[in-house]
Amino acid sequence: MVKQFEYGGYAVTARAVPQVGGGFAGVVRIADAFGEPAGPIYEAETGPAPTPQGAVAMAEAAAMRAIDAGEVN
Repeated sequence: MVKQFEYGGYAVTARAVPQVGGGFAGVVRIADAFGEPAGPIYEAETGPAPTPQGAVAMAEAAAMRAIDAGEVN
């Protein structure tokens, strides 16, 4: 499951990745929405969730927190 959106001038991709022991991890990738610089500028993995929807929601929240906190350059 993947969700893409723009937030604070950044293009965000949040996705769920199946884990070996069961459940899903959320993975977030943040890039400049205007195309500079090339490639992702921030990547992070969130904790485990029992469903793909939960993992994507956690990744979305992590992206918004990182952008709001100024962790993304």
